[in-house]
Amino acid sequence: MVGQVRITVRVFREGKWWVADVVGVPGAATETGRLSELELEVRDFLAGFYDQDDESFDLVWDLSDVVGEEGQGVWEKFVAERKALEAGRTRFETERLATLRVLRDAGVSVRDSGALVGVSHQRVSQLLNG
Repeated sequence: MVGQVRITVRVFREGKWWVADVVGVPGAATETGRLSELELEVRDFLAGFYDQDDESFDLVWDLSDVVGEEGQGVWEKFVAERKALEAGRTRFETERLATLRVLRDAGVSVRDSGALVGVSHQRVSQLLNG
């Protein structure tokens, strides 16, 4: 998303709690019992602190206190690959729809279009009518 504020969040364990410390914002820390809830808590805090939408932040998770420096490097590579995959998937879906429209406009049947792009004829109909 264009215009997102990039924020680094240092994550560590404190007893049974997962703690997130927002780097560069004094006192900006939150804790949860479940790691899966940490992002929501951080985004909620930042939205109130900066008076912005909670999705306007590009959170960079520093897990080095949990997984070590080498583990952090592995994590960062994974995150980069996941972002690239998601971007590729978006491009793929855009191109698939464009291809299906070209085939439809050329008079190719829904069933044959499905065979060409590797989806069922029902999925072709969903994509073209969605």
